[in-house]
Amino acid sequence: MIKRLKICLIILVCMFLTTGCWDEREINNQAIILGWGFDQNEDGDYIGSAQIVVPGEVGERSSGQGKGYIVETATGKSLLDVTQNLQRKLSRKVFSSHQKVIVIGERLARNGISNILDIYSREPELPIRTNFFVLKNGDALDLLEVPYKMEDMPSTAAMKMFQSTAGPESTTFKDFLEDASSEGISPTLPILEIISSKKEGNQEKEKDTETFRLGGRAIFNQDLELVGFLSYREAVDRLWIINKLNTHKLTTNLLREEGNVGILGMNFKSKIQPIIQNDQVEFHITLSVTGVVRENNTELDLKQPKNLQIIERSFNKNLKNHMISTITKVQKEYKTDILGFGQSVHKKYPRKWKIWKKYWSKKFSDADITVKVDMHIERTGVTGSPLHLKESEIQK
Repeated sequence: MIKRLKICLIILVCMFLTTGCWDEREINNQAIILGWGFDQNEDGDYIGSAQIVVPGEVGERSSGQGKGYIVETATGKSLLDVTQNLQRKLSRKVFSSHQKVIVIGERLARNGISNILDIYSREPELPIRTNFFVLKNGDALDLLEVPYKMEDMPSTAAMKMFQSTAGPESTTFKDFLEDASSEGISPTLPILEIISSKKEGNQEKEKDTETFRLGGRAIFNQDLELVGFLSYREAVDRLWIINKLNTHKLTTNLLREEGNVGILGMNFKSKIQPIIQNDQVEFHITLSVTGVVRENNTELDLKQPKNLQIIERSFNKNLKNHMISTITKVQKEYKTDILGFGQSVHKKYPRKWKIWKKYWSKKFSDADITVKVDMHIERTGVTGSPLHLKESEIQK
């Protein structure tokens, strides 16, 4: 018994003496990368741009001591080659485990991004939940060099923009891989756009007034090549169809009345019903939403049920027309199913899907699609009509 007790004490002492971080890395020896940008030159080589933290200058912009980061670039035949060549320009070891954003330039996206995906799923130090974007009309390097006034690190600004506007949909590298490997749906990525905040009469250089904003969605085919873009509003339509839209503000002009009404839409629902007849497929889409009136720029007294019905009919008609326009653009112009119609066929007609999946783009682009929208307004706020109207001007 005493012998066993001595052995246990020796083991405990050894445990305390040998604790520590075996793979500890001194932060002063690391080049911490928060954002990566990838482009492709005319020779087909990859250009990697890294937004690297300068620890001593983070948060010091107001005192004029620095901007908190530097951007370094390197070229290579692969991403591994790019990283190695970048390391040759840095005095500190490249450290990518904290990266927040990957930005793909439009030229590279159109040529296809399949060759840059493998390293992120294979290398354990690279976070697979990194946020993934496409820069429209430019190179990723351009974006990483644009400062953003509200954040010390521009890389984190892009991520926060998306999180504050896109609802439950994720934009991580992991989610993109899941869509790319799924049956019956093609992947998309959110868009970033560089814009100028230069005001009329401002003589400052345009470079000093550039910023960026969140756009719509970039559409990729099954070969992971960029084929086109959706606007921000069209991207919202897509979210509704794939049942990933929680809340969104909507505004519409009334059909036979002057003015417009704005609502906060909630409880967005979508149902896709595929029907196959004579080897042809058609889809019936039913969309529903409940809303709360947030703005009334009409003369209607919204306390009157008949006036609420006017607004609901206007929303139903206008939302239906816009939804059909978005679906037609995806279906006829891009011929790429990013709406999950193929998934509904796969689920309801699995045997048919095995035959159709090899040429689903053709079937999808030829399908007949109908849309029904059902808007229900639950609340109108504390007033029925705008308070600035005279009694004689209110339409009851």
